[in-house]
Amino acid sequence: MCGGSLEVGIVEPDRKEHKVCTRCGFIYFLNPKLVAGCIVTDGDRALLIRRGFEPARGKWTFPGGYVDLGETPERCAIRETREEIGMSIASLELLGVYADRAEKAPSIVVVTYVAKPGPEAPAVTSEATEVRYFGVDEIPWNDLAFDTTRQALEAWKGRDRR
Repeated sequence: MCGGSLEVGIVEPDRKEHKVCTRCGFIYFLNPKLVAGCIVTDGDRALLIRRGFEPARGKWTFPGGYVDLGETPERCAIRETREEIGMSIASLELLGVYADRAEKAPSIVVVTYVAKPGPEAPAVTSEATEVRYFGVDEIPWNDLAFDTTRQALEAWKGRDRR
């Protein structure tokens, strides 16, 4: 914050190591990034996109992205859906919060919503090279982008979709 150098030190009250500024005492907490997204549904079908960028380019996931400073996860999910597939959201309901189960220290936490589509048809963009609704039994489980995608779709699959 002040331009001083950072050194590793023990920080109270949990006594964990963090980088601390030698001049002003600023503590640099390296925390997971927050991502938000939504599974847009049409009855028992979920809209998935084929990723146009790394990581996991060419794999399937739902629209989503990083939450900006000053933005709520809900607003982020709505914004990312509009940016990635040109679609608005008619309603939004929290599905769950997920972190990669394989990572010892997950670097991303994903807040996932279930949404009803707005009036626009989903569009292909540079971020979503293919957009398609999948029935519960058609989800490409072996071609999903992230473990968090799998967790959210498993939770959605287990829900009552009436």
